[in-house]
Formats: sequence, C-alpha cells, structure tokens
Amino acid sequence: MNRRQHIKLALSEDQYQKDSTTKILPINKNCKAIIKSKESFYIYGLKWFSDVFKCVDSSTKIKLKVKDGSFVKKNRIVAELYGTNHVLLGAERVALNYLQTMSGAYSKCMSFRKKVTGKNIQLLHTRKTIPLYRLPISEACTAAGCPPHRYDLSSSILIKENHLKLASEPLKLITKAIRKNKKVVVEAKTLRFAKTLSDYKVDRILLDNFTPAMIKKFLLHNSKVKIEVSGSVNLGNVNKFAIKGIHCISIGDLTKNIESKDLSMLIV
Repeated sequence: MNRRQHIKLALSEDQYQKDSTTKILPINKNCKAIIKSKESFYIYGLKWFSDVFKCVDSSTKIKLKVKDGSFVKKNRIVAELYGTNHVLLGAERVALNYLQTMSGAYSKCMSFRKKVTGKNIQLLHTRKTIPLYRLPISEACTAAGCPPHRYDLSSSILIKENHLKLASEPLKLITKAIRKNKKVVVEAKTLRFAKTLSDYKVDRILLDNFTPAMIKKFLLHNSKVKIEVSGSVNLGNVNKFAIKGIHCISIGDLTKNIESKDLSMLIV
C-alpha cells in the first residue's frame, strides 16, 4: 500500500462525501483556512496532510509555512489552505489525524535520540503499531532517525523464544535460517544462550530483557556478532542501555505509545 491508497481508505472510513453537517452549508469556492499549532513540537507528515486535501479536490491550494522535521513553537501557523469550504471541512479531520499522529511519532523519536547523543547506537522502532497505520508511523520514525527493527514479517528472519520452543532442534533451526540468504536475528533470554549464539554467523543477537549488568557481562564474552537490546526500554532508562559495544536498541514505546500533537484548523 502506498501513501495515496492509504489516504483514500482513511477518507472512505470517514465518509467525507456524506458529510451531513457540511452539506447544509452553501458552497463557498473562495474559502481560506489556517493550520495552527497549539503546543511546541517537531512536525512531520506534511506530505500526507497535503495529499488528503488533494485527494478530495486537486484544485485545493496548500501553502506550507514550515518543513517536515522542523521544530514549531506554540501558536505557529504551519499551513494555509485555499479552496471550497466543503472540501476543507470534509478533509480536515483525516488530514489533521495524519499530521498530529506522525508529528507525535517523530517528536518521540527525537526525545529518545537526545538521550543517547554521542553514543553511536542506532535506535530502532518496532512493528507494535495500530493495525493499518504502520506505513505513516514507520515513515515518521525513520525520518526522525529511528528506522525499523524490521518493517514486516517478510523483511528478515527473527527467531524468538516461541520459535525455539517449537523446534525439536533449536540450533539446527538457526543454521537453517542462516542459509536462507536473509538477515537473521536471534533472540536470547539468557546469558548462557547468548554466549552460544555468538559462535553462529547471525546478523544480530537480540538480548531481550537483559539488565545493564547482564549486557556488560555478555559484552566481555562477545566480539564477533552485532548486539541489539530490547525489552522494557523507555525514555527514563534508555541511556542506561546505551552501553559501549551495543549496536542498536529496539524500542516498542516509539510506536505503541504515541502522543498526538495538538493542531487545529481555523477558517479565516
């Protein structure tokens, strides 16, 4: 699914063509609206925002006052819209939903990145997204410098605890995965198993729910395989997991606990 297809589904969900309230208004083809920030944050999703209005009516004019990724302060006018009142009102909520939510994801990523400045560790977002909303959220996180751990199930091989439990010979399963010519990441729940994995040619060992002390102990043993840390990482403790020798930290919080940013559209 691409951006335009995603937007059309969102507009269909909102039944913009059957807007009962807007239909009772007389048509005004020369309407102007502004989009105003009601708090300070990093903004992202302006292409999505603009494309919503363009999908409804390609003649709608959008004048952006800021760029994606810029920090906007409270009460900043971020865009001006020119078009038919029915179009502006019908597309308003879907357009703002994208912009507010994507800005929330981008801002959260920036907050996490500031906590690990200078650590040379890559932060990753996960697949813990609202169903059917991965495309815009993943784009926002990636643009903020936090690419996906894996975008979907086909992107790479991730062998987790449940896969290993279902395999009669877990280590042979790992060997089989390595031969598949795909990126292979294997989850370790214990220090002992992590040490075993360091002898295999996997792309990354994922240390799941390891304490910082356990991570440091394992790093003394490992010198060959890239290390990923995951599990219970939040804004308050991410710096404790940003240990020298760790290559990346995957963080579910980046996508599952997004705080949408406050923006409003005003007819002027």
